[in-house]
Amino acid sequence: MADEQDVVGVDNLDVETGTPINAADAASGVVRVITLRRPEGYNAINKALRSRLHEEFDSANDPSIRAVLLNAEGKSFCVGQDLKEHLQDLSTGQGMGKVVDEYNPMIEALLAIKVPVVAAISGPAAGAGWSLALNCDFRIASRTASFTASFAGVGLASDCGLSHTLTSVVGPARALEVLYRDQQLTAERAYDLGLVTEVTDNDRAEEAATKFALALAQGPTKAFCEIKSLVKDEQAVMAAATREADAQARLAFTEDHQEAVRSFVEKRKPQFRGC
Repeated sequence: MADEQDVVGVDNLDVETGTPINAADAASGVVRVITLRRPEGYNAINKALRSRLHEEFDSANDPSIRAVLLNAEGKSFCVGQDLKEHLQDLSTGQGMGKVVDEYNPMIEALLAIKVPVVAAISGPAAGAGWSLALNCDFRIASRTASFTASFAGVGLASDCGLSHTLTSVVGPARALEVLYRDQQLTAERAYDLGLVTEVTDNDRAEEAATKFALALAQGPTKAFCEIKSLVKDEQAVMAAATREADAQARLAFTEDHQEAVRSFVEKRKPQFRGC
């Protein structure tokens, strides 16, 4: 697995040529490319990745940046929380403190990016990985992409504002169905529901997303920033994320979540007791 200091890659593409460039040398600005780099771990989110993403999202409001592209190395976009880290947290009694202390600030920094943010999604986006994608402005998915909440199946509630972002697109009834049943949505189904901007042939999501981000970066980005501030409700997402964190704290040490953890370790189906 990559060294922890290398879990996020950052590049700049010249707006006019689409070629890599130093941001300081770009006359017309750049597209900032932020890449998840834990491919051997399916880009699962651990402390190092949360911290680095927070840093890079914060830095994405540099005046030279006219659009942001979020992508990932390997066969998965992001499968959510690193379960090995989570098991260690539970064993030491830390519970879900990382949701408040690390996940929510990371998402808040992503939502604070003023310019358009495009996600390129190949392979699974699950749990907090799906939340991460939904908090971007646009999602370009390959046909290999899939989307799963992966919360109810382990006795937890959603996080990172997913309860708001999902509901705002598909409505309360469909959101409850997707979250309760822990349905895996194909790229085509996600497109039909309005959760994906475009579906590409396999292995072309990054190419299509790069082209789209460059086109946005060549547009009236000041107007785009104002439009984004009118359309997106950052405060509503973060209010939902705060309520989700409270729910996660209540659920972390329930018998159902403990059973889900045990069954994961023992590689068997969990037997939930319910309320």
